[in-house]
Amino acid sequence: MTSVSAHGVVTGGDRYYTQFIMPIYQYDCSGCDQRVEVFFRSVKAVDKPTCPECSSTKLKRVMSRFARVRSDAQQLDDLDIDQQLGRLDGKSEADFARWTRRMGNELGEDLGADFRDMADRADAGADPIERVDPAHTLKFRVNKKREEAAGDGGVD
Repeated sequence: MTSVSAHGVVTGGDRYYTQFIMPIYQYDCSGCDQRVEVFFRSVKAVDKPTCPECSSTKLKRVMSRFARVRSDAQQLDDLDIDQQLGRLDGKSEADFARWTRRMGNELGEDLGADFRDMADRADAGADPIERVDPAHTLKFRVNKKREEAAGDGGVD
């Protein structure tokens, strides 16, 4: 079992090394009504934060945003196709390009590249055949990618 001391020393098994833990916390400041980030040099220094904008000590700690790292297979499993299709506004080439570009940015590397390519073709004035039935396009490509991932044993 690995543990981290308040001083940043990590121990566990045959591991023993120093890790510098310098937390950054977010607070809502009552003094200036702003959300601020406060950097601390160590975990011990977190006791008495002050606002970097107005120097007030009337701060309320808030939950910071965080991201969850998921594999391409997990992203595909979590994908709600009907919800994604509901985000397609309109039927023009420009609407299709915006939707496919957004899908390309949200999907994994390989599948995302397919959608970004469709967006580029639509932006260039081509009328991609995939625009005729975006539901079929999305379902077909997602299911194909799921099958490929299952054939790889789920390894990305």
